[in-house]
Amino acid sequence: MAARSLLCARKTLCPCRLVGLLCYATLIKTSSIQAPPMLISSRCFNHKRLEFAAVLFIIIGILSTPPAAALDELVIGVFPRRNPAVTIQLFKPLAAHLEEKLGVGVRLETAPNFSAFERMLNSRRFHLVHLNQYQYIQAHDRLGYDALLQNEEFGQKTIKGALYTRKDSGIKSIKDLQGRTILFGGGKDAMMSYLVHTYLLRKAGLMPGDYQEKFAISPPNAVLAVYLGHADAAGAGDMVAQLPMVADKIDTNELMQLAVSDELPQLPWAVKQGLSDSVKDKIRYEMMLFSHSEQGVRILQQAQLTGFNPVSDSDYDPIRTIMHKISGHH
Repeated sequence: MAARSLLCARKTLCPCRLVGLLCYATLIKTSSIQAPPMLISSRCFNHKRLEFAAVLFIIIGILSTPPAAALDELVIGVFPRRNPAVTIQLFKPLAAHLEEKLGVGVRLETAPNFSAFERMLNSRRFHLVHLNQYQYIQAHDRLGYDALLQNEEFGQKTIKGALYTRKDSGIKSIKDLQGRTILFGGGKDAMMSYLVHTYLLRKAGLMPGDYQEKFAISPPNAVLAVYLGHADAAGAGDMVAQLPMVADKIDTNELMQLAVSDELPQLPWAVKQGLSDSVKDKIRYEMMLFSHSEQGVRILQQAQLTGFNPVSDSDYDPIRTIMHKISGHH
């Protein structure tokens, strides 16, 4: 939203519009307000869930915060969920938007594979990083990164892992995968295409050695390979088959989801500890506004997302539980 939209005719801040915007941005998880922030009037003060004192505190904090441009360059890292060329293409508009709004140069980086990305992450070169849930837990505990936002994909704030097979494979249950080849997308630190599926396999009684593990460069490639008969099953996110890079290439009706995990928190975006609060707040503010402007929606569509939502470190505790349960086998 352009800054001028927060000004009234006398060139002063319009309190109703500013409060409306901040209410939406900070209370999105608990409020039932549906209208875009710029349309919310002073009636939002009467909403039964509105913490008026907290909103005033946020307003005062933002108005007293110095400009966000406190660094020379912002480095954004994106994990190789897809191949590097596609990844850069998807997130270039987002990076360009942040560059404009932050007033600093933005460099967008990815890696050819999970191992290379992990080395880059370990160097703490990224100020803002998009990574999987397991990588986030490691980055938070060892490298000092904090969850800032999470993806919204296909309108969903959660994600599930799925084991894919061909409908004509004769495989009817997870136990039928004994002695079979399972293709995982990424590597052994791929949350939604290896770790979650390993958890499903262990729950069904399959242990290391009961099946053959192989790895594709990405989850979409793993699903494509199963369709082509190169493996018996694939581990990927439950929405991977709907991605254009899969759905446009094969007849997904010939595939089935053999097993699906419980709902888990969506893929996070994290910021490096030490980055100024003003920069963190500005990044969060700009990315959460994407779904409320035509330009922002185009940026989301390019990234194959439907929005960004606030998140905290504790939201990823279910991932920690899964990791604890399979740690004896991983």
